[in-house]
Amino acid sequence: MCGIFGHYHPNGPDTALVERMARVLAHRGPDGYDTVTAGPLAFGAGRLAIIDLAAPAGPILNEDGRVAVVFNGEIYNYRALRAELEALGHRFATHTDTEVIVHGYEAWGQAVLDRLRGMFGLGIWDAGSETLLLARDRLGEKPLYYTAFESEFLFASEIKALLEHPRLRREVDAEALLNYLAVGYVPAPLTMFQHIRKLFPGERLVLDRSGLRTGRYWQPVMDTRQPMDYRQTVGQVRHLLTEAVEMRLMSDVPIGAFLSGGVDSTAVVALMSRALGRPVQTFTVGFDMAAGSRADAKFNVDAHYAARAAQVLKTDHHAITIRQDESLGEQLVHFIHALDEPVAEQAIIQTAYVSALARLNGVPVLLTGDGGDELFAGYDHFRADQRLSHYLRLPGLLRQTVITPLLERLPSDNLRKLAEKSRDTDWVRRYLTWKRMTDLHRFPELLADPVQASRAYDAINGALRPFLDAPRTRHFADRLAFAGLRSWLAEDSNMRVDKMSMLMSTETRAPLEDHHLAELALRIPLAHKLRRGDFKVVLKDAVADLIPAEILHRPKWGFIPPISEWLRSVLRPLVDTYLAPDYVAAAGFFQPETVARLVDEHLTKRAYHMTTLWTLLTFHLWHAVYIEGSLKPERPLVPADLMVSAVLPKGAAGTVR
Repeated sequence: MCGIFGHYHPNGPDTALVERMARVLAHRGPDGYDTVTAGPLAFGAGRLAIIDLAAPAGPILNEDGRVAVVFNGEIYNYRALRAELEALGHRFATHTDTEVIVHGYEAWGQAVLDRLRGMFGLGIWDAGSETLLLARDRLGEKPLYYTAFESEFLFASEIKALLEHPRLRREVDAEALLNYLAVGYVPAPLTMFQHIRKLFPGERLVLDRSGLRTGRYWQPVMDTRQPMDYRQTVGQVRHLLTEAVEMRLMSDVPIGAFLSGGVDSTAVVALMSRALGRPVQTFTVGFDMAAGSRADAKFNVDAHYAARAAQVLKTDHHAITIRQDESLGEQLVHFIHALDEPVAEQAIIQTAYVSALARLNGVPVLLTGDGGDELFAGYDHFRADQRLSHYLRLPGLLRQTVITPLLERLPSDNLRKLAEKSRDTDWVRRYLTWKRMTDLHRFPELLADPVQASRAYDAINGALRPFLDAPRTRHFADRLAFAGLRSWLAEDSNMRVDKMSMLMSTETRAPLEDHHLAELALRIPLAHKLRRGDFKVVLKDAVADLIPAEILHRPKWGFIPPISEWLRSVLRPLVDTYLAPDYVAAAGFFQPETVARLVDEHLTKRAYHMTTLWTLLTFHLWHAVYIEGSLKPERPLVPADLMVSAVLPKGAAGTVR
């Protein structure tokens, strides 16, 4: 199952509403759906058939029909759980992983969540106690949204299904907007809709006769203070990564991988090849740039390394390039509609394309390398923050009055930035120097409401501070990583991957987000991850025999499209409409004069405002789709639509069928 939904009302649910919710989520469950009504609850699920293709769509019930489950995701240890439950006398009607949740709840109650190893958003209805249990997986690979008003309660895998309720008001959440402007996504439990919330990763929700309550069933702990033997740790990483990959190969349909040519995805593909004993189908996308050009060297780095990895690993590689034309603007509207709430993640474009490419090649399941950078300190800002930490150990008075002012006047860009960042010693502000989309200092001139602008730091502090405070560590880089794991990975990266892949009716699985591997990584000292100027060292050493040396030692490169130039060219019509002073004024969130100045400076190349403008454009497109209602995709986007604006590179091994 890949899309779940439900409506609870003590006087009886609205079954017509639930049917509408099912149809809205059809892209998540292209192989059919079904619904069940049980007392005050009507709920259902759509199905993307991966395990036991003959099993029915919709909720799965226990033997007497008193416990039912709807489930989005995969349980990778379901065979072991099934054997344990059968030994206890439970009888199974299907061979799905979904059914182990039903019987697991019968046997262990809510503690069944502790036994599940996988990704999921799930709902369990216990008719005997009239209790609804919802839960989201530990790392947040799958989303789960809900809303409660008056005596009604709704839940769904996507917000658009909740919005089928005619009395659910569409209003922007002011606190969510502040967080979004700062970091590019909305942290849980907020959404950009004032009356809709989402579960945290590792959180459960219980609704029964006594009301609604939430709590964590999994709370990761980062403690890097204890020494760990390096070679032993390398072995543990290799063992758990191998296990995680092999567990995620369970499938009754073809399975492949997204290959970016980075360490993480290449290691995953190499382990897949060993486990399967045959070539893996791999997929990647690049951009239609002149070969050897400066733009090609900047934006097709991953595509070139992916081709090299595919060659060495002997994969069945499928590669396309994205044309840069006016169709991108039309597609962007579909992508933002699919996201449900604005996420200023530029890689939504490539993610949608690679998912479409896989689907059209008959591969509905893809493994990814997501999560490795957060767990093993894989971004440049982790190394940069370590340098900043060393600088901050200098005597404060000497540093602040002499050295920092001197460095700020030097021509070296790196030294000047180091000095500037040393002034932000507050943990939240320090985090934002590395991970912000819009500088907090810009909020007063950008936001239309000065009172809201004055609340920006408090709102962002409330979301980030618990994650920055939690780690037991001597290094702020560990705090950066933990906050990224607990917030950015779940609500930005995983949201992007889930929504874009599901838009193309494709499932993705992230072995590096296995919670056993995560728990190990959260104990590994930073010195095992960052060493001699390199990053992810312990992971690299764990997979060094699997992947080519040029990939193992390649520089870190972002998975980004040429958005800055697109804002001046193929996306210019959207900029001219949705960042125009009249539209900005009518929407009422930002100061038109400030937005107009930022647009003019960027378009004329007098200043670089790409991240802020992309954040604003994404928000206004979302607002036009979901709040104002003036912009709606005319029809569903299907994989073949994207291939119209894609080309197969000369000499590529893959084909588009």
